[in-house]
Formats: sequence, C-alpha cells, structure tokens
Amino acid sequence: MKKFFISTTLIVLTTCGLYAQDVKFGIRGGMNLPNIMAGGKNTPVSEGYKSRTAVGWGVFTELQINPTVSLRLGVEYSGMGGKKDGMQAMPTMRLVTEMGNSIGMGITDQQLEALGYLAGSMPPYYYANINNTAKFDYVMIPLMAQFGWNLGQSPWRVYVNAGPFASFLLSGKQVSDGSSKLYSDASGTTTLWDVFPQEAKYYVASEFPTIETTLNDPATFGTTNITGELKSTNFGVTGNVGIRYQCKRNYFFLELGGNYGFVTVQDDDTNGSNRIGAASVMVGYAFSLF
Repeated sequence: MKKFFISTTLIVLTTCGLYAQDVKFGIRGGMNLPNIMAGGKNTPVSEGYKSRTAVGWGVFTELQINPTVSLRLGVEYSGMGGKKDGMQAMPTMRLVTEMGNSIGMGITDQQLEALGYLAGSMPPYYYANINNTAKFDYVMIPLMAQFGWNLGQSPWRVYVNAGPFASFLLSGKQVSDGSSKLYSDASGTTTLWDVFPQEAKYYVASEFPTIETTLNDPATFGTTNITGELKSTNFGVTGNVGIRYQCKRNYFFLELGGNYGFVTVQDDDTNGSNRIGAASVMVGYAFSLF
C-alpha cells in the first residue's frame, strides 16, 4: 500500500506539473481534536473514548492547474488518539505481562507456570478508576484536489479540498494518571484478589509474594508503550474548508477540516477494534516558488 500510494502521488504530480501555472510551498499548524471510534469488534476496552486535544503541523506543495483547480500534496505530523476518565476496563493479560517483564531474563519455569495459572484464573478485563489518554503519533501524507473561488475583486478567496491520505505510525502510548484498586467489574465492589480462586492463592503467592498487594491494594498508573499493539500504517480520506488572504503571490489562510482512517488501529482484535479520525483547526502561510 505504501509503495502504491507514493508511486501514484509522484505520477499525478509529475503529470499535473507539466500544466501547472503556479507552484506554492506552504506551512500549516494548529489543533487536532482526535477520537477513537468503534471499528467492528467492540469490547469494554475499546469502548467509551472521548476526543482529546493534540497538535498537528506540516508542509505542503500546491500546484495551480487553472484559476479554480489545484492539487495539494503534504507531509504532516498528526497527533491522534482519545481519552477516558473514571472507571474503565483494561486487559488482564497486560497486567500479567507486566508482572513477567518485571522479573526480566531471570524468570523461572515455576514462575512462568504461575503466570499462566494467574492469567487463566482471572477475568479477561479488570477495572480501575483513573484518567487515561491514548496518544498516537503519525506522519500523514495527504493528496487533495482543491477548488477555490475569489470573492469579487477583494484579496479574499474561499476553497474546499479533499482526497486520500496514507499515514505511518511513529509511536503509541497509553498515558494513565491516578491511583486505584484493581476491580473485577465496573461496579467497583470487589477487587481482583477477592475473585481470585482460593485454591490458587497459595500456589501463585509462593512464586510472587507481592501478588496480594498487586491485586488488592491501590496501584499507581503511569505510561505504557503500546506501539507494538498497533498497526504501522493506515489510509483514509481527509478534507478542509478554508479562507485565505492574498498578499501579492503569497497568502495566509485558515482551515477547518478533518480526516478519517479506514483501517482499524489494533494489530490484534482480542481487545476490540477501533478506527481513528480527527477534526482540525489550522492556520498557515504559502508562498510562490516560481
């Protein structure tokens, strides 16, 4: 997909460049309002996200084909993701994995067996009362057709643009803030230790002496790198409505727009599948190269 998109973009720009009357280079930046939306398989982990605020910025080249139509190719950084506040579900396997990672290379066969027993004895999700933000960083490459109209004889011009984009993941983080006990359900009445089978408590505790503290006492949450749990590429559609002020051959502009990705972001849908998108408010400046 990546090679096809880049090759198609180069062919289109090379062809249109033969007829272009003007070429401009621009910079744009502003605020994204991204969110994580239902994308197919829903679970308690994948539901309940709200929009967060993030930064977006980039550069672009605009090829003017005729007085109305132009093509715009950009390279942009785009902050994506979403947030949840309050009682929310988390995958129990991530907790078990973190316990294993805390031991490192020195983990014994008995401890591995105890971790497996722990994973099989607990519910697939646990709940914690915290603030949680999913922060995804992407490089986006949008290619858009643009249509613009001058407002009479004034220096003002309005325009719309739309087209496909490809995006490439830079990083993914789950930034959690707060301290909470780990509950077995959203009611917050029983902890994971309360529902842990009695016959398993002694066995697992013999290999992990702090297991009762982990599953019963309040835990402090921090940042988890989830880049490996996300797909590395996405593609979708993007567009803007804008107004610009012409200064000789250069212009300033304001845009309201958005994008939507067609690909679910999770690499494995065990904990659900989501798509991502964002609304945006951008300002920028463009100047003629020739």
